[in-house]
Amino acid sequence: MYEQLKDSNTQCDLCGMKDPEGIIYRSDNFIYLCSKCMEKIKTAPDSLSETLERTLMGNVL
Repeated sequence: MYEQLKDSNTQCDLCGMKDPEGIIYRSDNFIYLCSKCMEKIKTAPDSLSETLERTLMGNVL
């Protein structure tokens, strides 16, 4: 689950960009995503989203 935050200094863990509006999403595992990447995660199949989250956390197994 992701929580929307207002923080213009935090970079997206997936693309490395900062959201121009300062909106960032933080997961329970402290993965930070910009609005564009969050939208991609929402539309991706669950298995792909889970794999991507594990990869960003550093646990691919």
